[in-house]
Amino acid sequence: MYTKIYHIKMASLTEGKIAASYAAEEIGGLIAKSNISALNILLCKEGSLYITVNFDDANDMKKFQKDHAELFDTLRTSFTCKTSDFQAVPVFRYEREATNAVMEVLGS
Repeated sequence: MYTKIYHIKMASLTEGKIAASYAAEEIGGLIAKSNISALNILLCKEGSLYITVNFDDANDMKKFQKDHAELFDTLRTSFTCKTSDFQAVPVFRYEREATNAVMEVLGS
């Protein structure tokens, strides 16, 4: 798995909320087209956004970066913010599967 991480430091929580909504709508709409395996958008109380976009293949990540750079350019030009991004490979990751809880409720 390959991860692209974007850190966008907004001037305020209000701007962070607006930027988070924009990012969720725009990137969320690209999940199937860009072969995204996981997407997390985190908003800190100071207004900073952390966006992690996971891919199963490095080529999909590179293509996403190239094809959708304008999404992040729009954020940079629309708000007073500082941005940084980097690539990472998860070393350890845990997520409890929601299907177990759903199946228990349905089976009751």
